[in-house]
Amino acid sequence: MSEHKAGSLLDDLQIDAAAAGRPAGPGVVRAAIARIAGALWGSAAARRRLVIAGAVVLVGGGAAGGYEYWRLHHRPNYELDPVDDLAEYTFLRSDFNALPIKERLKLIREFADRVRNASSSDSAILASFAAGISGRAREQIQENGAKLMLDMVDASAVDYAKVPPEERGAFLEKSVIEWTRIGDQVSGRGDRSDEEILEDVRKQTKQREEMRKKMGPERSAKMAAGIVTFLNGNVANHANPIQSQRTLQMMSDVNKHFSGK
Repeated sequence: MSEHKAGSLLDDLQIDAAAAGRPAGPGVVRAAIARIAGALWGSAAARRRLVIAGAVVLVGGGAAGGYEYWRLHHRPNYELDPVDDLAEYTFLRSDFNALPIKERLKLIREFADRVRNASSSDSAILASFAAGISGRAREQIQENGAKLMLDMVDASAVDYAKVPPEERGAFLEKSVIEWTRIGDQVSGRGDRSDEEILEDVRKQTKQREEMRKKMGPERSAKMAAGIVTFLNGNVANHANPIQSQRTLQMMSDVNKHFSGK
């Protein structure tokens, strides 16, 4: 009884073995390719093998491609998904910046809550994640943070430009209160009244002014230049010229308002 063996795709080809030793000129190569192609599709067995092989490649490639697309566009569950997936989506993915401001702030607060209540295993995962951040990943974190800061300030600056001069002080205070509450929620700081927030901002502004006076003109100018460089590098670089102008103007007015100038 003969044993049946599964052949390869080339089992059904009728290729002259003697031709193997002949010099392979262009005409010979073209003829060989045409003969191989005809043999591959001319045999029912070979056609069946080709179809099966093609299906395997398509299904495997489609599954891999589909998973990669899902991974890059899937928004993780901030209560249930692994904490390093949350960190990657929040800080290392540029599509996070495409979300509405309120949605980004909501996810950041949820991430902060998850970190504050992290288990020992989550803490270890986060430590490993943080240790691996370098190069482009670090730049992406800075970009995501700067973009969120820009969008928050710019959303207020758009309205600020329409406010009558006599109402601008109250508008600036309202905006600062909103920004500060967001920071408090992310950092886990307890609730503060509006007046407590404003008093803290006034105190911090006064301390900066006193520090600048003690520094003297030269060091004070360097500190001011450093602030401008920070704003230009971390905010203005992510803005178009119109956004850059109105956000920097608003931030300048905030400083003037709380320093009493």
